[in-house]
Amino acid sequence: MRAPANKTTRTWLSLVVASVGLAVVTGSPASAASVSVDLCAKPGTIALPDAPSVPIWGFALKPIATSCDDVSVVATLPGPQLVVGEGDVVTINVTNALPSATAPLHTVSLEVPGVSFAAGPTDADVGATVSRTFTASAPGTYLYQSAGDAGRQVAMGLYGALIVRPTAAGQAYAPSSTAFDVEKILVLSAIDPSFNADPDTFDLNDYLATYWLINGQAHPDTPAIAATAGQRLLLRYVNAGFDNTSMTLLGMHQRVVARDAYLLNNPFDADSETVPAGGTEDAIAVIPATAPPSPNGFPLYNRNLHVTNGTPPGLSYNPGGMLVFIKP
Repeated sequence: MRAPANKTTRTWLSLVVASVGLAVVTGSPASAASVSVDLCAKPGTIALPDAPSVPIWGFALKPIATSCDDVSVVATLPGPQLVVGEGDVVTINVTNALPSATAPLHTVSLEVPGVSFAAGPTDADVGATVSRTFTASAPGTYLYQSAGDAGRQVAMGLYGALIVRPTAAGQAYAPSSTAFDVEKILVLSAIDPSFNADPDTFDLNDYLATYWLINGQAHPDTPAIAATAGQRLLLRYVNAGFDNTSMTLLGMHQRVVARDAYLLNNPFDADSETVPAGGTEDAIAVIPATAPPSPNGFPLYNRNLHVTNGTPPGLSYNPGGMLVFIKP
């Protein structure tokens, strides 16, 4: 499954797919099976605090016998969570429904850093579908994305989280030390609304993100993470942005157990942990019985000071951004 040092690059009903932030997937892994999932890469919009809707390109889950043009097939940011079991043979079919009225034409190219796909076509022109197949041999947290248009497609929102569960239920990896009671996938990213309004001709030298997102939302819109005292909370970080991002947890430690779906030989406790751009990390936090440092709960936030909405750094202050609370 793993590609050698490449950082850039069940049946349908038994595949668990949930919109980011709307569900936590639990349950015992089933035996290995063939999994097929259909995605559309298409335009959409998202709402940001104190701002009008912003255009995006995102992935959408496409039910069987449904067209990507159907209004029920809605692009989300990030894309749908894809959850499969260790040993599954997974085929991801991506239909390119990106804009085609004007040049350039956008070619979609699905990649998952750390995954080796079977030989075959890699790209889909507008209106076409590409199928990528791999065996989910290594449990862990992965980033899937389309790296087309020299990174512009990722900047527009074509990314999501892929989770491979081990055969042991209730664990992130094979060792029992990775057992958890509650889990949360946290896809980290950013938006420059000026770029999103004109992705084809915008000069990327002028790119300046002003909204910093967790699962496509900025505080105060980020929903709290529910976990009670004594529970082991698994935090699955997926950094789909272009900056290394340091996430700080106040009032407790997080034990970092894996990076880029590789178990660490020496897990460690941290108040703040940096997730490289394009990387993933898994950390477990045990919820203390002590009172949280905030009436809203235990803050988990971007220590790089990306906790503002819609304002360039140093010019003004509109609190929000990459901040969420763990609520006992």
